[in-house]
Amino acid sequence: MKKKLIFLLFIICFCVKSSYPEIMKLSEIRPGMKGEGKTIFKNTKIEVFEFEVLGFVEKFVPDKTLIIVEIKSPVLEGGGILEGMSGSPLYINGKIIGAVSYGFSFSKKPIAGVTPIEDIIKTSDYNNQAYFIDISDIKLEFDKKSIKNVAHLIQEELIKRMNFSHVKSILPIKLISTSKGMNPLTLSYLKPMFTPLNNIEFSKNIKKNSINNNLFKISEGDAVSIPLIKGDFEYSASGTVSYVDGKKIYLFGHPFFNLGTVDFPLHKAEIISVVPSYQSGFKLTASRNMIGTVVQDRFSGVQGELGGKPYMIPMKVFLKNRNRKFDIKIVSHPLLTPSLAAISLMNILSSEYQQYGFQSLRVKGKIFIEDEKNIILDDLFSGLNSSDEFTNLILAINFFLMNNREKRIKIQKIDFEISSSETVRRTNIENVIINKNSFSPGEIISVKIIFKNERGNRTVKNINVKVPKLKPGSDFYLMVADKNEMASFESKNIKSSYFPIKLSSLVRAINNLRKNNRVYFKILAPVKSLFIKGYEYSNLPQSLKNVFIFNSSSNVQSEMKYSTLMEYQMVIPAVVRGKKLFKLKIKER
Repeated sequence: MKKKLIFLLFIICFCVKSSYPEIMKLSEIRPGMKGEGKTIFKNTKIEVFEFEVLGFVEKFVPDKTLIIVEIKSPVLEGGGILEGMSGSPLYINGKIIGAVSYGFSFSKKPIAGVTPIEDIIKTSDYNNQAYFIDISDIKLEFDKKSIKNVAHLIQEELIKRMNFSHVKSILPIKLISTSKGMNPLTLSYLKPMFTPLNNIEFSKNIKKNSINNNLFKISEGDAVSIPLIKGDFEYSASGTVSYVDGKKIYLFGHPFFNLGTVDFPLHKAEIISVVPSYQSGFKLTASRNMIGTVVQDRFSGVQGELGGKPYMIPMKVFLKNRNRKFDIKIVSHPLLTPSLAAISLMNILSSEYQQYGFQSLRVKGKIFIEDEKNIILDDLFSGLNSSDEFTNLILAINFFLMNNREKRIKIQKIDFEISSSETVRRTNIENVIINKNSFSPGEIISVKIIFKNERGNRTVKNINVKVPKLKPGSDFYLMVADKNEMASFESKNIKSSYFPIKLSSLVRAINNLRKNNRVYFKILAPVKSLFIKGYEYSNLPQSLKNVFIFNSSSNVQSEMKYSTLMEYQMVIPAVVRGKKLFKLKIKER
């Protein structure tokens, strides 16, 4: 009953037609004009400050002009514009002219760039176009170097989209990030984008047994936040409301990430205090109750819809040997979700397990995709950088999935079960012994593998491999190798930059990724074959091979020097390294 009453109050508050200020066009504004602005310097009380128009930066970007003003307020004396003031509305004779949105590097005065209100409200005119990154020139690889490159690519793209400016000394005023329950080191990935204020919670939580009309009211000058991670720990970015037009709400006066059409949660926020700084002052902010959804993230501002409810991806992590569960939700977006999932996992691992030193992580997990097969993860990571290897892999997998070429996907949930030990679980293939080097077709090869771990202890494993049915006198090869050695060989053998177009093919490729805790056995023949759209075609008749070569483009197929005839794998309770290659022969009759 109480929940229904709160929801009813929520609807009533937002359905009441609000009176919003008249707009002053850019053409009406002149240098020397004076007016007032609104923002919050403490708690939730909107305060008024004075300003004077100094001039304009025409064609700040193509077709856009920036208004330059000097703000006069005791709070800002002796410093520049506060980080967190993004979106603070400005008025002349009661008419809104725009929002404080840009600052000047190392300014000793509170001089700000103002985005005209005409540009801000145009953010709601855009079509609902889905954002994606063109990954057509990215090779589908998951080695350490490649997945690190993906992480850097995402970070650079986000920074570039946020800080786009033809005038390098004028940059968007940074939003204030607030986190609860997060290790500062795990947030270093997002540090270039926001002013970081970690684990701040000064004011009391909203009482669940009270209904306060102010929780659901929103006005120009109010503080708002956009949570990117919610649940057992949280991360959000805060700024100021510029303009309210019924259920439409406009924020910041500059982009959040400049991502176009989005679906992010929008919350009210509370200003704890103002912190002066020689470099750049800022507001201490705390996120509060949800009021709606962010639907547009454009160059001139962010637009939200009051009363909406965004979709967020549930993520559950169970630490088996600690008997600890973590439940969080992260925003769903092709560029943000990969990073946020990786950051969340790193936060859990760094807070629950040792932050530095050797450790091993046994990981089982699933990524559930609507109307598609699940991504299955089952692997072992060990060493000084085991956490980084695991989280970067998840980042890369989510990045490729959410930016696939066929269609926009919906990740329904992400689940992980992780066990950790503060020991190294690594072993090397010291030697591989086979019973002979000449075999009859169909005969069994007895393979003996001798492993030596980091402490010098040896273990022996045996496996039987079947000889291929080849012509008498034929040569063939047996390769025994770890995932990296096998991938290196395949990269040289398959010279193709093919990226799966079909989502189902991409899911299959990810599920077939080689694992750290496996020994792979591959039987090869020195016979040319074709690799076409992710599949290997061995022993094709020459006539059919010529047809494929003639009718297919080089980026989707490759001629291979060696054909794979059989492949096996053996699970080992350690990360495996090493390779042995044998040249064998089929007996003459």
